[in-house]
Amino acid sequence: MLLVAVPARAQAPPRPTARLSGRALAQRDSLPPLADTLRLYGADLAVRTPLSTFAAPPGALPLSLDDAIRLALERNPDRRASLLEAERAANDATRGNAGFLPTLDAGAGLSGSQSYGIGGRTGGSATAPRTSRARGATSLSTDLTVGYTVFDGNRRTATLARLRADARRFAFSADADAEALVRDVAAAYLDVLRQTALEGAQAEQVTLSEDRLRVQSAQTRIGTAADIDAALALADLNADRAGLLRQRLALQAARIELGALLALEDPDAVAATDTLGEGIAPAPFAVDTSGARNRDVLALRAAEAAAREAIREARADYAPTLRVQAGPGLTFQNPSFYRPVTPTLTPNIAYGFTAVLPILDGGQRDRRLANARLRADQAALDTDAARLRLRADVARLAATDEGFRQLAALETQNVAIARANARVALAQLELGFITSLDLRQVQLALLDAESRRIDARYQALLAATDLRLRAGDLLPEDAAIAPGE
Repeated sequence: MLLVAVPARAQAPPRPTARLSGRALAQRDSLPPLADTLRLYGADLAVRTPLSTFAAPPGALPLSLDDAIRLALERNPDRRASLLEAERAANDATRGNAGFLPTLDAGAGLSGSQSYGIGGRTGGSATAPRTSRARGATSLSTDLTVGYTVFDGNRRTATLARLRADARRFAFSADADAEALVRDVAAAYLDVLRQTALEGAQAEQVTLSEDRLRVQSAQTRIGTAADIDAALALADLNADRAGLLRQRLALQAARIELGALLALEDPDAVAATDTLGEGIAPAPFAVDTSGARNRDVLALRAAEAAAREAIREARADYAPTLRVQAGPGLTFQNPSFYRPVTPTLTPNIAYGFTAVLPILDGGQRDRRLANARLRADQAALDTDAARLRLRADVARLAATDEGFRQLAALETQNVAIARANARVALAQLELGFITSLDLRQVQLALLDAESRRIDARYQALLAATDLRLRAGDLLPEDAAIAPGE
């Protein structure tokens, strides 16, 4: 699956130490051990000041790069939020939401009336009082109506196509977010490996400085060197130990950054088990710059398709809508308002057709259609711009990848030379052939070469990762949710 070739190990690598040949080791063993204190200028100075390791806490989670990516895809909340958004869009892309399915409505109503009238005089006498008459009625009706849109200018077809295009867009966007997360995790993991390797290089400098101090302390005791030589050696040792401490802090910060991407409860409780290794990355490969697999481009293409379907929806506003309705009903009627008096129960069936044709709407249809066309043009331009950026990024990253591969090969040779020079210079210092300043320059040259080599390897691996991101080849296949094109 993966983006970079980093050899995995069964457990976290041990703390690096100085790498010296057998002859150099024998030479070191011939020197007196480094004391805890050194007497200089009439005072005892501490030599072995304790340094914090800032190591991962006990029980830290050992992870390879593949393991870290899988864990991030499972736990990262941003990834889960993108999945929910894609699921919501998929739920909207249904025939029912587009209006293809019939509707079924149940209704009921209760109504009553009471009227009062003045009748004729009692007995027909002109002087007799008039009589009042009250009339009432109660009606209870229920109905069940099925409705279906027969024709709407193909609006439903366009709506369903737009909803499906939107669902694809959100799915591709979710996969693009997941792929960007994989890239961030890979970059953070590689940074941890880089800081670990730099810590090893700095630890080697501390070992060389300790050997130099052992040599010059012995020479001071026998009178072949002055106190200032041992003092300078101790100052350089302290500078190297300070550099080692700063490097350990940088390593801890990189480890915490990785743990945060993995959504760990304790971000520091993670241990990388891979190394930068001698192999830089897989061989360069061709990236399809048309965006056929790039998920950002695919999401924009889906958005462009949705915008085109929105034009069809807007055009449907100019067509008539024909809808048919039918259903049974039941009416209960009582000629009295408040008491049952010979009620009747009447079943019925109602049906009908409804046709609607908008004629004048103040230009609203024209405005909607014009805006839909503008959005489609904008979506097409966004897709073209993404393809242009993709081509530029691929060209830049391919050159970066190739350049840093070559730099890594050159710096590997330089490191071998500088390490050999450091061993020879240490022996020459003991014999008095060179000064401590000469050894320090050789020592710093070794650190500089090692740092350049580590950085070249890191940059080559990072460029290969970014190339695979542009190629759409970074996300594990079982983690993708978007449909194939």
